[in-house]
Amino acid sequence: MEAIQTTPQRPDDSRCAAITRLIDAVAEQQEALARILEAEHDKIRKATQLSGVDVDDLVEIDTSAERMLSAITRLELAIQLKLDLFSECLCPGTPCPATRTTCGK
Repeated sequence: MEAIQTTPQRPDDSRCAAITRLIDAVAEQQEALARILEAEHDKIRKATQLSGVDVDDLVEIDTSAERMLSAITRLELAIQLKLDLFSECLCPGTPCPATRTTCGK
């Protein structure tokens, strides 16, 4: 008979801890998207303050910002879908050692 090798469970390998790590990752993605939006805002603000900027330059900047906002909107939808996976996944009444509270509260 062949021996089956198993990976020992670490103390933080609970369901609640895994969900918490995934939600933390989503929060980091949200922060990154916020920084991108802020950079787009700064780019537009600086372009409008420059002297000698013509309408063609402003249209190009606007087109670039529109593409970026479209991409961010799609990413936000993907992030929302990730969060929706866990909306009913929390285990009310189950102790969660990571937060020392009850999951779902």
